[in-house]
Amino acid sequence: MDRIPFDPYDFFGYLASGLLLLVGMDVVLGFPHILGRDFKVVDTALLLLAVYIAGQLIATPAKAALEDVMVGKILGPPSVNLFRNKKPRLRRLLFPGFFKALPEPIRTRILTKSASEGISGTGTGEALFLHVRYHPSTKADEKLLAKLGEFLNKYGFARNLSFTCVVLGFALLIKSTIAHSPELARYGYIALVVGALLFYRYLKFYRQYAYELFNSYGGKA
Repeated sequence: MDRIPFDPYDFFGYLASGLLLLVGMDVVLGFPHILGRDFKVVDTALLLLAVYIAGQLIATPAKAALEDVMVGKILGPPSVNLFRNKKPRLRRLLFPGFFKALPEPIRTRILTKSASEGISGTGTGEALFLHVRYHPSTKADEKLLAKLGEFLNKYGFARNLSFTCVVLGFALLIKSTIAHSPELARYGYIALVVGALLFYRYLKFYRQYAYELFNSYGGKA
């Protein structure tokens, strides 16, 4: 009982976005009643449970929209972009850091090593990522795994919170139109801006996860 029953990803990935979602529902829909209440011990425990569940629920559409569609289908995953010579012009201008490739010597060393271990074809993408992520040298490197865990926590937090802010922003704008409330409209625009900025943070840490992984793999004999 001397240990907090949540690991770091619970907070970074679920609790923050879950709390924001419930507060947003209170403002937009009028329930659950959270703001301005004096919570007792049992109420606090129930609220914490509700926040955790809400965070778990919002994580699914957040991953589907931002990771599977926006990154996977439109921008391209880091396992591809880190090895690209030719980059899409408009997307590179909008997201310059995300499309920055590994140095050529490191790319060559990684692709040569992975090809010798059975990764054929173009040698990049999901197949290469999974090969490197579950390579024996990766699984045996505790320092690397700890660092990857930190990036996972950070990009999960930014991804889920970004999606929640965008959803809340549009909900506030719709509510402001119905209620004729300029104040709600301002909050809605602020939420959309924060969501966009958090999306950039998500891309930063998502790329950094793959960057550290591939650099470590390429540097090992």
